[in-house]
Amino acid sequence: MANELQNWVLMVTAQTPTNIAVIKYWGKRDETLILPVNDNISVTLDPEHLCTTTTVVVSPNFENDRMWLNGKVYFMNISFVCLVEV
Repeated sequence: MANELQNWVLMVTAQTPTNIAVIKYWGKRDETLILPVNDNISVTLDPEHLCTTTTVVVSPNFENDRMWLNGKVYFMNISFVCLVEV
């Protein structure tokens, strides 16, 4: 039974639209009122045309977890918090 608990694989996929900041947030001009130094203007692109698709696969049987970013596979080393392209 203990071996059966170790034989699982979890895969999750998320898709997000691309967001381009035209004017970026540069901090607060008033900490009490939480007012920004400048306005933030950004454009979110239509996900039908340009988006990021990320898939993460984890299992206790893997030496490294796997992640696919826009179709390219990476090994994830959680102890060093880094990605290694395959």
